[in-house]
Amino acid sequence: MNVKSLLDLPEELEVVSSDVTDKVITITAISTQAAPCCPLCGTNASRIHSHYRRQLTDMSCVGQRVRLILHVRKFFCDVKTCTRKIFTERLAPFIQPWARVTTRLFQAVEDIGLATSGMLGMRLGDRLGIQTSWMTIIRRMMARPPAPVERVVQLGIDDFSFRRGRKFGTILVDLQSREIIDLLPDRKAKTASDWMSAHPEIDLISRDRGKEYASAAASGAP
Repeated sequence: MNVKSLLDLPEELEVVSSDVTDKVITITAISTQAAPCCPLCGTNASRIHSHYRRQLTDMSCVGQRVRLILHVRKFFCDVKTCTRKIFTERLAPFIQPWARVTTRLFQAVEDIGLATSGMLGMRLGDRLGIQTSWMTIIRRMMARPPAPVERVVQLGIDDFSFRRGRKFGTILVDLQSREIIDLLPDRKAKTASDWMSAHPEIDLISRDRGKEYASAAASGAP
């Protein structure tokens, strides 16, 4: 089995060398796309403007970190009406534009964070050969697009701390599914009231004895 098949690299990449030093597997590859499309107008291009190198981190292999060094190209877009005159060839979905890690590593770090947490996820990642920080894991989790909130009949509401004793937010829970459905940036009555007003199906609210949430419930879900 060759390196490309072992690491499940895309067909558009051709491996030219591989090396292992200090528990890091370094793979050098070149892009072989014949006529990549302009990301703006979608027209195929063939005139090469220049070459450059991208360095990314990929999923670990047998506990060792994998570093990809990719030689990719910039092309001219010859469509006169297109505002993008020069563009870099894309390798999506394997790599997103401007990313420093592969998409599959990005998703793996996100999944680790959702299954554990910041500090625990960092320790687990280290055991798996994924070098990351707890703050990166938190950012990956916070960057997830929120799932659309459908019907919520029984709502649980409480505050939580972004920074202990300094900055607070509001957590909203569907008491029937026992899932967190939204996070609000503060614990003001108006913010919570506006959210409740958008969900007239609410029939029951479980809250603490604080005045803010009592006022929010009275005005947003009377």
